[in-house]
Amino acid sequence: MTELLKTIETRKALLIEELLKRGVYKTSDEKHLYDATIKVLEDEFSLAKINEAAPTINSVST
Repeated sequence: MTELLKTIETRKALLIEELLKRGVYKTSDEKHLYDATIKVLEDEFSLAKINEAAPTINSVST
């Protein structure tokens, strides 16, 4: 059980680090990342990746 908790905490730390790199400082419901569950962090990371990949409206193709 201790190994599982360690793995979860490591995964949470990685997700938080990646979200911070992408400029995400709070969850969609305005909670601090450090207070979020792993599921919420994974959802936020998925949203951040989608937003990153989406083309911006003001971009111009050449």
